[in-house]
Amino acid sequence: MKGNNSFASNKHPVALGRLEELQSLGCRPDMAAGFPEDMPFLTFPLTANEGQRLPKNAKQVNFGLGQIQLADRMLMTMRLQLESTQLYWIAEMTDPELWAAFDMWRKYKRIFFGLNVKHDSGWNSVFAGIDFRNEPLTAEKYRTGPRREATAYEWHDMASLVTGFIQAQASTDIPGVPLQHVFASALLTQQYEGVAKEGMLVKKLVTVRAGQWDVILG
Repeated sequence: MKGNNSFASNKHPVALGRLEELQSLGCRPDMAAGFPEDMPFLTFPLTANEGQRLPKNAKQVNFGLGQIQLADRMLMTMRLQLESTQLYWIAEMTDPELWAAFDMWRKYKRIFFGLNVKHDSGWNSVFAGIDFRNEPLTAEKYRTGPRREATAYEWHDMASLVTGFIQAQASTDIPGVPLQHVFASALLTQQYEGVAKEGMLVKKLVTVRAGQWDVILG
């Protein structure tokens, strides 16, 4: 798997989600047998303490999509709920790498996740997979929208939402199962690899407008 599982900005740790391919796994899980080498899956980094919040045998699982309207662009949210624990990925809505992944998930009707838990000796991974419906997505209209320039400012917009906003507005996707833990990450794709390393040298206010939300984050 790729390195750099976490990224610190403005002294606040920002979890980095990634899109990786099955061929990056040293040992492929049985559940991924028969899928192509270039099948993408979502990764999520967790601290040892956060990893303890993952249910060992989740019987109630859900994967959902959403969106966050910023002042000048739209972001996508992807959320995996395992019992009362929810994991969020925030992504650039027009990112071609993201839409290529969706095409694969729809084609094979499956989506996989690699949840990487940090320990003193390195990373332990929990691999999971659920069915993915082969049907048009509501957000499909954005995939052909104007490409955003990948800048440190654009990256900051996503990363700023990880440490507070997502947790404040999260709600359960499983009826009757209230949320107890919510973790969020910014999806670091190829287009942001370079600018993310620049860090948050200039602090920019992020205006979020999504339904009842009209929030300024610094």
